[in-house]
Amino acid sequence: MRTVKLIEPGKLVVENTNEQFGITDSTVKVQVKACGICGSDLALYNGRRDLSGEHYFGHEFSGVIIDEGKGFNGMKTGMRVASELIKGCGRCWFCRNGLQNYCKSLNDALLPGGFTEETLVTNTDAYSFLTPIPDSLDDVTASIMEPANCAFHVAVKAAVKPGDSVLVFGLGAIGLIAAQILKTLGAGTVIGADRSKLRIEQVRRTGLLDVVDTSDPDWLDQVKEMTAKEGVDIVIEATGAPAVLQDAMTAARTGGRIVVPSVYFGSIDGFEPLPIMRKELTIVGSKGPAPQLKADGTSAVLDKVIQIQDDLRKMITVYDYKDALQAFADARSGAAIKAVIKF
Repeated sequence: MRTVKLIEPGKLVVENTNEQFGITDSTVKVQVKACGICGSDLALYNGRRDLSGEHYFGHEFSGVIIDEGKGFNGMKTGMRVASELIKGCGRCWFCRNGLQNYCKSLNDALLPGGFTEETLVTNTDAYSFLTPIPDSLDDVTASIMEPANCAFHVAVKAAVKPGDSVLVFGLGAIGLIAAQILKTLGAGTVIGADRSKLRIEQVRRTGLLDVVDTSDPDWLDQVKEMTAKEGVDIVIEATGAPAVLQDAMTAARTGGRIVVPSVYFGSIDGFEPLPIMRKELTIVGSKGPAPQLKADGTSAVLDKVIQIQDDLRKMITVYDYKDALQAFADARSGAAIKAVIKF
């Protein structure tokens, strides 16, 4: 079985292994077709997260069920699926308080994860981390379902109204996908912001967003000119750089809303919180994924992914599994907006 294994921080290997994981009553087995590299995978690779406590590696994948186990939630052998939190238990404290995204750790949902040809995925009557996908969605684009779910959660937290202006700090996958989803929900002017010359050029080539370079001294004036307001209605802070939160507060209009899906690994020196009161800002966190369902219980995210799939493909660079080390190198350097490894 082919696998991409993280041996220790900074050390990846691509190998064939005889390691097998037996199906249980609470799991299904998925043959992985494609798996995307997430920022949390890079955090493990870079040593920013403790590898010793992790049971899985890779969680943004698509594939085919090769053993349905007990077949809960309609899962059947031969069904094409993608990873996405679709159902929480409904009984734990988090579920009972509207926080299904905290229901279960991915450590309890995946073994050994999506960077291998086969993985077990928890699937019980009360919990599911898989959603069926149609033939109209290819394997590579379907691997974006999980980050798209996270981005959809950002859009929900943004509480966008028709015509609202949006500024997205951080032009990685989550920021870009959230921007496209917000457009479908009625946002008016949507602007991207970054200070990476490489990333700015990449996004400009895709044509997905108008972009401002925050290393320009007049970046805020550029934003105000594009929105014709004192500031933007909604700011998405998706950089992971704590200091950018200050810029987000500066860019937001009085009464504006800031959504923070960033995973921060540091603090903010000289942070000035006064604008929170002076401008009556609303600042909310967004930790995805979370079940995003239609009335019939199926994935609302799937509809959005199908709707914006042409835009999603512009963000993706595909690597064969044997080139996985290059995929991680390009994800780290920013050469790839979204690196996806295909088995």
